[in-house]
Amino acid sequence: MIKAILLDLDDTLLGNPTEAFVRNYLALLDAFLERHLGLVDAHTAILAATDAVIHSDDPRTSNLETFYAALLERLTVDRATFQTAMDVFYREVYPDLAQTTQPHPGVHKLVEALLARGLQLVVATNPFFPRVAIEQRLAWAGVPTDTVPFALVTTLENMHYTKPHPAYYEEALARIGVQADEAVMVGNHWQNDIMPAHRAGLHTFWVCMDGDTQATDMALADGHGSLADFACLVQDEGWLETLTPSPHRPAQIAPRLNGNLAALLGVVEEAPAHVWTMRPVPNEWTPMEVLCHLAESEREVQRPRLERIVREDNPFLSQPKQPPPPAARLCPEQAHEVALTFADERERTLAFLAALPPQAWARAARHYIFGPTTLLEMANFVSQHDRMHITQLCQTIGKCL
Repeated sequence: MIKAILLDLDDTLLGNPTEAFVRNYLALLDAFLERHLGLVDAHTAILAATDAVIHSDDPRTSNLETFYAALLERLTVDRATFQTAMDVFYREVYPDLAQTTQPHPGVHKLVEALLARGLQLVVATNPFFPRVAIEQRLAWAGVPTDTVPFALVTTLENMHYTKPHPAYYEEALARIGVQADEAVMVGNHWQNDIMPAHRAGLHTFWVCMDGDTQATDMALADGHGSLADFACLVQDEGWLETLTPSPHRPAQIAPRLNGNLAALLGVVEEAPAHVWTMRPVPNEWTPMEVLCHLAESEREVQRPRLERIVREDNPFLSQPKQPPPPAARLCPEQAHEVALTFADERERTLAFLAALPPQAWARAARHYIFGPTTLLEMANFVSQHDRMHITQLCQTIGKCL
């Protein structure tokens, strides 16, 4: 059952020729930064920092921090001064770029129709820009964030991966509590939108012209055509109901586990400090206890179970001991410390899986609930365990705010 639609922004929801837009954006930014900060040809440093974001595969570091780490190596101003200037740029100059773009008719109607079906909507734009810039482009497209309840808008600040990393899609889905085979990616860019989303296990719809399909492996796309064609398929032909999950593949596991870790760290980065020890319901874990459980489970249950499947022939995986009830566990005081402990455990799990030969993924086991299973299925179960508790964490934090 499809629960979420991921929508690309530029040249999908909004007509925005990338080369012209970037050229105009950098020209305006260069002139502004030279005038206000005395920086000459600042676009070279900005492009280098953006390239660092593209090539980063570290789930521990947000795209924003990666960007500034690379940028400040190349500029003669401090971060606070640069950010203050950029705030002015996005407020006073960036709106001029609206004339470069063209709203697509029917976008607002499509978004309303998808929301009316109970679907979660994600603006899955490549997160190179800060939220203020992306929100302006959504307004130009006719779907402003102050009136459209998007479940997530991926931005420079809230993401740790970019397209075309499959982990980008997993990170976004983990933030909204949806599995890959419960989502559809809709986008115009084959290499950034369709191929990596397909590799991550999402369904896909390629927004394209008819002639674009001639040199493309269309088996990777569940549908293709204009955005209007997508709207027609969803609203009039029941297309979403025809989509069925594909079998899990070993190549999906590492992006899924990394994406979950990135999403968890994003939640930790965004949540205020006071919520972590709050207990909104008497017999419910605090957010900190949820974090502690994830770290403990990775170390004591999830990875040992995978190691046992590799080590033994068809082992029986019995029920693990029950985690401590609320208030029965001692946790560190800092959420970030606990999250990094989980990150360390997750890295050990990923290193173990990365060292396995291809045939190991088919190794058999017997689960006390699932019955006959394989290493691949149990590795995917680890990701599902993540998602369950990330969703629980977000819900608990929401009750504490």
